[in-house]
Amino acid sequence: MGFADTERNRAAVHEAGHALIAASRGLGVAVIELHGSDGAGGMRLREEPSELDRVWILYGGPFAEKVVFQKWASTVISPEHDELLLAHSLCWKIGIYNTIEIRDQVEAYLREQQDQLELIAARLLEADTVHGAELDELLREALLS
Repeated sequence: MGFADTERNRAAVHEAGHALIAASRGLGVAVIELHGSDGAGGMRLREEPSELDRVWILYGGPFAEKVVFQKWASTVISPEHDELLLAHSLCWKIGIYNTIEIRDQVEAYLREQQDQLELIAARLLEADTVHGAELDELLREALLS
């Protein structure tokens, strides 16, 4: 599909990555959304994830960007908003001291699902908000492919 490396496109891919990983972990995603053109977005789940699921979901956004854009974002992120750092810290909190396996699995899954990842991101770019039956269908297609 191909996305230009803009803040808005990165945000759409990032949120699609969170949603795709959450769905792969069996969690219901209520909504994914973009807020304006500044690269901000969000995802809400239908239920509270376990700490381990939260780790996977946190890794989903940054690794989705890496998969689609072949590099990490070059913007500076404060430590309290750095999802890679938050996921790593959460791993240590729950007793996982080697995060490489989880990170590798998240990245591999997103690479396998790159077409669906980009499809979800493209839909988010069109609509700014995707929820309900449409989001369920996009995520279901990803899980079945």
